[in-house]
Amino acid sequence: MKKSALVLSLLLFLTLLFPARAEVQKSPFLDAALSALEKDNLFLLRYNELTGSHIDALFELGIPYLFGGTEEGGVFNKYPNYWKRLCWQDSEFFREGQVYVNGFDCVGFTRWVYHQCHLPAHPPLGDMILNYSDFKNNHIFTHREGQQMPPFEQMKDTLQVGDLFAMKHPYSTYRHIMMYIGTLRDFGFTPEETPELAPYLDYPLVAHCGTHPQYGERFQRFIDTHPEDFGNCLTTDGGVQVSILGVPLESAPYHIHVQNTDFAYFILSDGSWMTALDVFNLSSYCWFRM
Repeated sequence: MKKSALVLSLLLFLTLLFPARAEVQKSPFLDAALSALEKDNLFLLRYNELTGSHIDALFELGIPYLFGGTEEGGVFNKYPNYWKRLCWQDSEFFREGQVYVNGFDCVGFTRWVYHQCHLPAHPPLGDMILNYSDFKNNHIFTHREGQQMPPFEQMKDTLQVGDLFAMKHPYSTYRHIMMYIGTLRDFGFTPEETPELAPYLDYPLVAHCGTHPQYGERFQRFIDTHPEDFGNCLTTDGGVQVSILGVPLESAPYHIHVQNTDFAYFILSDGSWMTALDVFNLSSYCWFRM
């Protein structure tokens, strides 16, 4: 009896000393969101490896960003090939009447993911963030006093894959939305593999459709090699990607100014750039669970 108790105590001690590494779990949210990344994206490959899934990228180069882009707007009109569309409204990066490779905007992407999971569309971003009386039961964290986010490394203890983060900066007229997908540790990243990211292995990762410095060159090459179908298109300024929240932008090792935007980012082992999003000094935000 004493020997069994000693063994149990030793096992408990070892568990505390060397806790089991978190690991991503198969999820319909991740099946959909990660399928919108480019072929051989590192997060997609690791998801398949860790969960035994066989999720393929829907489009070889990923789904690009287009202001106002939705599922109903024809993103999949020529699937598995890309299609193009007139931009319907001026925005910071897009011009009404110009032709672009068709894609999602941030809301179009998250609503599409939810549609793939047979869930209703989430409310408009302004309503999600500001209509507290209507959605207080959906709010996990908000900008309101006493409801703010905890330290970023602790958010994994509360957030669930599929939770939505809607935010607005005081210097921008645009809001943005993204979906929580886990942490770097969940996807098998280690301090030895990514020493620059070692302090941030437990910070929130999000999938979202937004600006990204590598997408412009990627789709310009595509346009240049398909002049008969896409020669009249302008290149996109972003697409579906995975980003990390909570990293001070000055702590990211790489910075670039492109497409009228400053980016802070890390370079992953596959050569892709994972951006660190500016989530400091927000004028309003909410973490939202449907």
